Amino acid sequence: MQMSRVPVFAFVEGVNVDGYVHGANCDRALSPLGIDYRVAPADELPGAGGGKSRLKSYYSHLAEHGSLATDFKGKVTIVLFFMDKDVDERLGLLINSPHVLYTWFYDVENHVFHEGDVAGAVSSSCSLAPNWCRQEFGGRGSWQEVAARTWIEWVRLCFAAKSLRISGAANYGRPSAVNPTAHLAADASLVAEYSAKLKSDSQAADVSERQWNEAFAVVDSEYANGYWDTVFKGKWYAHILFSQVIANCPNKIDSKHLAASLVKHVAATMNFNSPWSLAMQQAIRNLAVSHGLRAASAE
Repeated sequence: MQMSRVPVFAFVEGVNVDGYVHGANCDRALSPLGIDYRVAPADELPGAGGGKSRLKSYYSHLAEHGSLATDFKGKVTIVLFFMDKDVDERLGLLINSPHVLYTWFYDVENHVFHEGDVAGAVSSSCSLAPNWCRQEFGGRGSWQEVAARTWIEWVRLCFAAKSLRISGAANYGRPSAVNPTAHLAADASLVAEYSAKLKSDSQAADVSERQWNEAFAVVDSEYANGYWDTVFKGKWYAHILFSQVIANCPNKIDSKHLAASLVKHVAATMNFNSPWSLAMQQAIRNLAVSHGLRAASAE
């Protein structure tokens, strides 16, 4: 890919909120230094596969050719990659490089809902009264815990399948198959059915009973310690929020594209002063400064 001579070129995985969230952190890190930047989605890169696959492939290409940071006639260009952590650290798949910055939670949508105002976003997105939205979704930072706990049975199954490398009935690539109504409790018979199928698949893959139980215990421990966002996929929040809004809102609303719209509205309420956002901004700033980037007026 031919990059412009923008000093900082950043790639992100997705197209829904990734560019805004990571771009906002770049803006806060670099604009005060007078350093220009560009943020581009992974689908602008060559190749097939999902966003992360393309990012990792392009990172490897640049790393092999020593092109993560270049200096052409005194013009420095550095390349950044923003990636969702998923459960990569548990699989030994994290890239250890200052040019690769990960979410602290499962994906960027976890940070959106953790740091955003769900009630305010629903109010503006659906043109609903703020008082009803506050009563329904609570204050900033409260709704997502209820949502994540509603899907804990599905999270256990997906985490076990992912961490134990079992391909089968449950996976992070789909919404919950055991919560027939997304914002309501799981169906016990479906939980039993999917658990039995996945456990059978695990036995066929020579996964021991101890490993199976340990995978479930990891999820329960993360939830108990308030860290459900490390194992709950943030993109699922939109499914749950959409279901709850449609089922409970007092007014008739246009549901077309509502799930994607809700996430964007929640992102618009982020303050970008959370520990993760501040850490990202510092890492971006450190990388730029370490390669000698500074405002043109300071040169």
